[in-house]
Amino acid sequence: MDRKKRRGMQILAIAAGFLMYGAAWATEGGTGQRLERKEHGEGSQIYSLEVDGLLDGQAIVEVPVRERAYSLEEAETIFARIWEQLPAQVLNGNPSADEVRMDLVLPGWWEEYGVDIQWKTDGEIIDSTGKLHNQEIPREGRQVCLEAVLSDGRHETSRKLDLTVFPPEMTEEEQKVGRFLQELDHADREQEGQDYLDLPETFEGRPLRYERPGIREFWALPFLGIGAAVLIEIKEKERKKQEKEKRDFLLMRDYPEILSKLAVFLGAGMTVRASWEQIVRRYEKELEEGRISRRPAYEEMKKTLADMEKRVPEGKAYQEFGRACGLLPYRKLAGFLEQNRREGMKNLRNLMKLEMAAAFEERKNLARKQGEEASTRLLVPLFLMLAVVMAMVMVPALLSF
Repeated sequence: MDRKKRRGMQILAIAAGFLMYGAAWATEGGTGQRLERKEHGEGSQIYSLEVDGLLDGQAIVEVPVRERAYSLEEAETIFARIWEQLPAQVLNGNPSADEVRMDLVLPGWWEEYGVDIQWKTDGEIIDSTGKLHNQEIPREGRQVCLEAVLSDGRHETSRKLDLTVFPPEMTEEEQKVGRFLQELDHADREQEGQDYLDLPETFEGRPLRYERPGIREFWALPFLGIGAAVLIEIKEKERKKQEKEKRDFLLMRDYPEILSKLAVFLGAGMTVRASWEQIVRRYEKELEEGRISRRPAYEEMKKTLADMEKRVPEGKAYQEFGRACGLLPYRKLAGFLEQNRREGMKNLRNLMKLEMAAAFEERKNLARKQGEEASTRLLVPLFLMLAVVMAMVMVPALLSF
């Protein structure tokens, strides 16, 4: 670009800046002696002005300017335009002013011209909202005069709309119900001094039977009660089942430990009863110190020791122990101890070693089973996360079609 052309563009840019400033000053800053009004219906405008000469220094004044008012001729023209359109809006789907059966629409404000509309009605057949009360109007209809007062704030005029209101169109069934309600209303007026309203037994030669509709909705309540009772029973059985499974699990978990302790004490030369008592006393001490929680196997051993202290035969006490635990390994242990009481300890150690090996193997299987169940439970949140990810991918793709 040569120098002359560049200078021309610079001058043009400077001139455009001054022109834009002048336009802005003329519309916003430099008001001169006039402030522009908003059109009628748009509300007043507040201008912030810097006034020189009002005070010693410059004064900032907030000047409210009302919206432009219509002249009398303008108001009359606008009122006429509104009245040309207003009856059709008021009728709200009724065929004509000579046949009105449905509610009317009585607007209170005409947005286009900013004109307020006040309605005057008889209040008996047409209320201030336009709702009709025409249920008791005779079939030939009734003449009603509806008056609208239009105002722009300075000028006001009124217009009248003559309407013929008819009762609502009803089917034969609706008419029959209407006649029945009228009869009930008549009976209600006659029985105002009584505590109850006696309903008629017949109407137009047909017998009547009454029932409150709400009662039918409660027919399912007895079945809900029965269902709740069944669910309570099922829940209780499930709770007992879970408690038994938990107890059996704890019994099987403690079984190898009990066998090991018995084998140690018996190997030290203690009798079965002395070994039993030693295990129970240590359990009670650890329980008091809070190092362990209550364990069903040790609790049953504690009861067995209490029975033996009450002079229950030792063999019977061991049998009751195995029966109370309810699991095959404990019944086998009770059998070993009873056999030891009759035949001596010569084979008990070997039997205990074999049983310990089987018990520890069973405990490993139990731990493996627990791990598998935990892995299965972990799959649920993983599948949920997978579903969320698939939804995040598929939803945008589906929405793009």
